[in-house]
Amino acid sequence: MKGDHTKMRKTLFILGAIFGILIVSVSTAFAECRKEPGAQCQGAKLRGIDWRGAKLDGGNFQNADLEQANFAGASLKGAVLRGANLQQARLEQSDMSGANLDGADLRWANLENSNLVKTRFTNAQMAKSDLENADLSQAILTGADLTRADLVSADLQQADLQRVKLDGAYMAYANLKQANLTGASINRTRLIGARLKDATWIDGKVCKAPSIGSCK
Repeated sequence: MKGDHTKMRKTLFILGAIFGILIVSVSTAFAECRKEPGAQCQGAKLRGIDWRGAKLDGGNFQNADLEQANFAGASLKGAVLRGANLQQARLEQSDMSGANLDGADLRWANLENSNLVKTRFTNAQMAKSDLENADLSQAILTGADLTRADLVSADLQQADLQRVKLDGAYMAYANLKQANLTGASINRTRLIGARLKDATWIDGKVCKAPSIGSCK
């Protein structure tokens, strides 16, 4: 009986030590989630946080909960936001050039006038997002859902829009020169004044000049 108690004490001691290590590891991880370049915020719960104008270049926000967060005017160049929840987030006038948002949820997010040059949005959920006047040149949006998104006057030159859902999207006066729209869905998409010169259309056809508002 005494031996059983000894074994139980040893087991409890070991479990306590493991639990303590886990607590320290988690605490350390969240301690590194600071408002600074290179922030390590992967998996962090930051819903509604106000980091307007913050310098967060190269930060890691993979799978973080950033719903309704305010990053207006912030710099997130080269940041990792794969799988992050950014629903209704404010990202207007932010610089996210070269960032990775593959699989992120950006539904209803505000990205007006933001710098998204060479940014990745593969398979991202972006329905009803606001991208008016955003610079998405050379961005990768393969397989993204942009249903009813606002892309008025957005710069999408050389962007990869293969298999993107653009149903009901507003793309008036957008720059789509040399963009690749192969396999994209464009039911009820508004393309008034959109520039499509040298773009690859949904059927693989290359649009001839001037191709304004439709692919010629």
